[in-house]
Amino acid sequence: MISASDRSLYTVMSSSRSNRVQAIACILVVLGASTCGLKSVSSVAFCSMVQSVSDRAQSPGIQTTIKSLMYAIYSNDVAAYQKCIVPEPHSNDLLSTNKRLDAGELKKLRAEVDEMQLRQVSPFTIDGQEVRPKYPIGTKATYMSQFRGYLVVIPVVNTESGWKADIRFWLAEKRQAEEERRSEEQAGGPPNKPEIIAKGFLYCILAKKPEELGDISASPIHAEDYTSANDLPGGDLDQILSLCIEMPVVRARPGEAFRMPSGRIVRAGRQTDTLILVGMLGVAEVAFELKLINGKWKVVPERYFEMLRSTGAI
Repeated sequence: MISASDRSLYTVMSSSRSNRVQAIACILVVLGASTCGLKSVSSVAFCSMVQSVSDRAQSPGIQTTIKSLMYAIYSNDVAAYQKCIVPEPHSNDLLSTNKRLDAGELKKLRAEVDEMQLRQVSPFTIDGQEVRPKYPIGTKATYMSQFRGYLVVIPVVNTESGWKADIRFWLAEKRQAEEERRSEEQAGGPPNKPEIIAKGFLYCILAKKPEELGDISASPIHAEDYTSANDLPGGDLDQILSLCIEMPVVRARPGEAFRMPSGRIVRAGRQTDTLILVGMLGVAEVAFELKLINGKWKVVPERYFEMLRSTGAI
């Protein structure tokens, strides 16, 4: 049996195609797709967020990695692209094997990439804790830039071979944009997919729908406690909900750790009944811990609205 809550959440996540196209316009420009005539619904929110973040010291190694990444993607240089990223299955899916640039186009691309202005939009952290130079292996940060009229969010990770781009979220958003869900519709209802459950939990908090939270919470809660602080006005709320619907959600790598809104540090392992997921809401990482209870994935409840508000993400 499919609960009313599950069916409602699945309907929310399966939003209209027009809304989906608008919200993913930003990632399409990275993938080399045409965005002529599209306007990213999240651009205003991204711009205001970037303008509100103070300047931080920038690492030349990070700038080199990001600019090399953008050049490699648009020039379809597989070898150079792989040197810029944290290894990830199917990473070459972001490249277009059908496009080849001539010498003039490559020269223009190089000039565009060199002119990119990067802005750090999250602190350097490791295991959920902010860190200072020198940055240990595993340190993460998020950067943003404009490229060809669109905003691009680039998470980076310090590895043993230097700073690398974490393209998991780009891959997840590409798969999300391509997903038709035909098999799910034929099955007559939503799947027990942890990524959708996690996103649904956050959506219900942001949309002020406490009546939906109990069904997907891993423990009994007073649901109104998780939505009562939400005082977002209508216009801002619409933008945030669009970001939430299109938020790419990925599974944390084994050993990867995150600080939850409650202050707990959770670390991804190889348990079959526990998952650590992380979404990218605009430029903010949002971590989720899920438990498999009676065959269904449930979210360990956290006060996400207060966390997002305190960090300036909403």
